[in-house]
Amino acid sequence: MIHKPSYAPVLMAAGLMLLLWGAVMTWAISAAGAVIIGYAGIRWLRDAAAETRGEAAPGAAEPVAHATVKQEAARTVDFRMTSPWLHRFAILVALGAFALILSGALVTSNDPQPAAFLRQAHAITAVSAGILAAALGLWFRGAGWFLLAAVVVEAALGGRSPAIGTFHAFLAQLIFAGTVAIALATSRSWRESPEQVNDSGRLSLRTLSLWALGLLIIQVGLGAAYRHKAMGVMPHIINALLVTLVLLLLGVLVTNQYPEHGWLRPAAKLLIGITFTQVMLGMGAFITRLMMAEGTLPVVVIGVTHVAVGSLTLATTVALTLLIRRCVSACRSADVAADESTPSA
Repeated sequence: MIHKPSYAPVLMAAGLMLLLWGAVMTWAISAAGAVIIGYAGIRWLRDAAAETRGEAAPGAAEPVAHATVKQEAARTVDFRMTSPWLHRFAILVALGAFALILSGALVTSNDPQPAAFLRQAHAITAVSAGILAAALGLWFRGAGWFLLAAVVVEAALGGRSPAIGTFHAFLAQLIFAGTVAIALATSRSWRESPEQVNDSGRLSLRTLSLWALGLLIIQVGLGAAYRHKAMGVMPHIINALLVTLVLLLLGVLVTNQYPEHGWLRPAAKLLIGITFTQVMLGMGAFITRLMMAEGTLPVVVIGVTHVAVGSLTLATTVALTLLIRRCVSACRSADVAADESTPSA
């Protein structure tokens, strides 16, 4: 069976988002979403039929061999650590950072008058997670110095102004993603020689993953600004559409181009699933806030869940970006390079 890239799932996701958002905003958006869903469905069926017959899918690139790249020397890993205890400690710190995000989301979701015990629980969690993260940065060194610096800045932040609160929440998300990255880099699987593949598509996965990560970081900042009342919700919603499309495009391209890869395909499938979940939670959180008073149980539950899954989305994107940088060669395949160098008639 020859696997060829199909962009129909990305179009289907875009149409579904527009269809659901139109139910809240205006019928014209829903109509556009329905048209896109219909086109994507037809395109998806045609691509599947062409793949079954072994033909090239309409509009798809010619298949490119995904031969394993044999390197003469092992790739140097900037922050390789061999101690299994460092890996276990990194997982513990990641769990502590995730608990910190949850406790912070509980405080902001219960504004304007969060319970005193919620504030105390958040403060205790912050101190504990901060100490653990600082210790991890000192142990890991190298890239760990950035984690240590982030923890110091996070601890120095005080006050309740919207700007400071936004930066505080934003930095907590980055700290969690950083601890997940360190946990990945210190794992036994990371120390093994990876299966190297060419960046075979016309759209470079190495570049696309960096764009996806950058847009997602901006999205996290916009979400923090909205939760801390530093700005309205519309920038967050608009950027969410763009981020979702880029993340889904990245996941679909990875799963189509490297269907047998033991690292890239599972990470890409996880990113696709968690992105869909986050989109649904975002819509639910927005609708719930419109229908119910702030601080009520449904608003708190879906708001906290949305923040938690958002942090997992960022961590998964960071992990997939690192895996792409490690496993996908920067060299384009010979077939694609020859095709691009051939002048058009």
